[in-house]
Amino acid sequence: MGKIVKPICRIGSGAGFAGDRIDPAVALAASGEVDAIALECLAERTLVPAIKARLESPEAGADPRLRRRLRPLLPVAVQTKCKIISNLGAANPIAAGGAISALGKELNIKGLRVAAIEGDDVTSQSQVIDWKRPLKGRLLGAHAYLGCSQMAEALEEGADVVVTGRVADSALFAAPVRVRMQNDQQAFAGALTVGHLLECGGQLTGGNFDPVGGPLPGNPLTASDFAALGYPIAHVYADGTADIMTLTGAAAVIDSMTCALQLLYEVHDPTYYATPDLVLDFSAVVFEQIGRNCVRMQGAQTSGPPPTIKVAGFVEQPGYIADCEIGFVGTGALFRAQLAADALRLRLSAWPDDDIAIDLVGVNSILRAGASPEGNHTELRVHVSARCPDMEAAQQIEDEVYALTLSGPAGGCSVRSERRNRIEVIDGYISADLIRTSTHWSSS
Repeated sequence: MGKIVKPICRIGSGAGFAGDRIDPAVALAASGEVDAIALECLAERTLVPAIKARLESPEAGADPRLRRRLRPLLPVAVQTKCKIISNLGAANPIAAGGAISALGKELNIKGLRVAAIEGDDVTSQSQVIDWKRPLKGRLLGAHAYLGCSQMAEALEEGADVVVTGRVADSALFAAPVRVRMQNDQQAFAGALTVGHLLECGGQLTGGNFDPVGGPLPGNPLTASDFAALGYPIAHVYADGTADIMTLTGAAAVIDSMTCALQLLYEVHDPTYYATPDLVLDFSAVVFEQIGRNCVRMQGAQTSGPPPTIKVAGFVEQPGYIADCEIGFVGTGALFRAQLAADALRLRLSAWPDDDIAIDLVGVNSILRAGASPEGNHTELRVHVSARCPDMEAAQQIEDEVYALTLSGPAGGCSVRSERRNRIEVIDGYISADLIRTSTHWSSS
């Protein structure tokens, strides 16, 4: 009888974006079946308001959902000795660490050790960053995608919770594995690949998965299943292979297709996927079904660390974005919506073509030229998005849309309007030697 090989770490995915559900993470932590949970809660769209909040107050800038997310999670995680790793620190990891410690005291959790890691903010080094295009406008912030080494060290030093700012999503999940793994780059490549698979939470277990032609044969997901979707767990082995699963009985679909789709998510070149820790090669990755909703992953490779680390720069441009919609319903909705769109094009013809888009939500708002307007449309929305030099121009866009309710085709209703600042994300690269990270400890 062969020797039973045990995983070196059981890592669960507790969140795949800032506003993700909270109950799946609680269920994973309460189960006692995971050693650590990673909560991936940060993206460019959520980092921007965090940076702006920190600019207004040095005490602000952490994820505003932090307390709501951790209040039900911390007590069960402590009870089952489950570590928590997250980028809930957003633009202010130190403030987040203090907030987590304070929450631990409120919950009467004794001796909770919290490690807050900073160093991703490289705004002061913007002159040495190799930007993909010139920075034009006001640089609000520049944040480097850090790897997992500092998080792994904090876990090794006894952290119960590790909170960071901008790190690579895969690094959050690889950090607790790295602590228990031997110094083998190919095995570490497997751990990072697991991180990439788990980083989107329910997207790996059947969420956002479209079985063409109806429910999956033998394993349909109903509305009730999607409402209570189980989030993934990975049993990672010393050689970097892993078994991907979820809690027994949880609603999920985990097979080679859901895993392959997630593996290629946001990947331009499967042979060269650069993370701050290693450049990954997914071309030899194999998924093998070894049980119901249980898939074995193996074959990840690496060519070594990347030469530089990616940086996201957030640049505020002059002017504003006006984004408005008006609805048309009932018989002839398509004809009337097209009339309204054409009328807006005439009214706003002075706008440069590159600065305005007018389309029909439900017809060509996404597919544009590739859309087909055929069909019995009984409810449509005319959508206008425009770059405006100032707030007065943005108000003009809004006024023209509202004017359609009285002076446009019949049935215009339900106007939605938004005016916001113009912020662009510009990528750059910085040498890893220029990054300086530090860990700040607190406790309850």
